[in-house]
Amino acid sequence: MANIRTVAGSCLIVAGLSLGAALAAPPSSAPPPAPKGTPVEVLTQNNEVIQLELREVVPAYNDPARMSFAKKFEPKMSQMSWFEVPIVPSPKRGLQIREIRMADTGQKFKDSTDGKEYVFYSVVLVPYEGLTASWLWQGSSLSGVTRGKGAPRPISIPLSDVKVVRFPKAPG
Repeated sequence: MANIRTVAGSCLIVAGLSLGAALAAPPSSAPPPAPKGTPVEVLTQNNEVIQLELREVVPAYNDPARMSFAKKFEPKMSQMSWFEVPIVPSPKRGLQIREIRMADTGQKFKDSTDGKEYVFYSVVLVPYEGLTASWLWQGSSLSGVTRGKGAPRPISIPLSDVKVVRFPKAPG
């Protein structure tokens, strides 16, 4: 009887260890899904339309995952009042901008704190509801993945080549 208990106990221990090893094993070699960005339509200065899943605006002062806008220049970037829109859509805070219209060429601004140069573009923000407003958009290029025809591929578009960025309204 003692032999049966020993064998049964050993089998339970082996089964527990096997289950533990299976749970501790690293997941399959499939890469984790890439974070999704905001779908946009970019109209270039050459009137080319590019379907893009926007993932970052670079180089960015605060965060490449946010579109950063300011009303006016201050001696230090940290003194500016920023209006920031997250690029990764959030169910809690939907994107309220219908389009960004480029109004002028880029202006270089040197931050007196760190001496780095940043580029700002005069833009007009057009919301889905309400009034349009003039802002300064900080960044120099849009980066993301192409959408639509063909296989998705990484792309970077200089803001100097952009005429309009349109944000399709999410259904619902």
